[in-house]
Amino acid sequence: MTPVVSVVMPLEASVGNLGSVTDHVSPLEDDPMSAELAERVERLCRENGRNGDLADMFEEAGAGELLDTFIALITQESADPAGLSATLDAIDKALASIGLHGLTRPNRSWSPLPGVRNPAPEVFCYVCPLKRCDRVESEDARCSLAERPLERVRLA
Repeated sequence: MTPVVSVVMPLEASVGNLGSVTDHVSPLEDDPMSAELAERVERLCRENGRNGDLADMFEEAGAGELLDTFIALITQESADPAGLSATLDAIDKALASIGLHGLTRPNRSWSPLPGVRNPAPEVFCYVCPLKRCDRVESEDARCSLAERPLERVRLA
């Protein structure tokens, strides 16, 4: 029988020059309310970071303070889920008045996947630095609500 030798290498040595790595806890997937809230936060974060037009739309709807209120809530150490959800509801209602419906509501449409592709192996992903939404990016990006870079997470 051939003996088995295992080598344990510190994470820093195996990662090399790839930047900081963090453990990340996503919102509870088995809690539908937490999962929906995380999806809504992700949508607002993405839209807010696109091109700056969202702030103009908030002003047009007379709801500029709602975005500021939400950013203040989401960046707190212990954000209240009920307060976040209520503010997102108010944001959706205000923006609906100018014709922008369901901004923070997840898209639940379905379409078949086109063919089977071999996925490129990914080693890292980037996630919400506040651990308040389920945003995941394959490349470095920023949280437009917290004005911080997304955290780099090593995939298992």
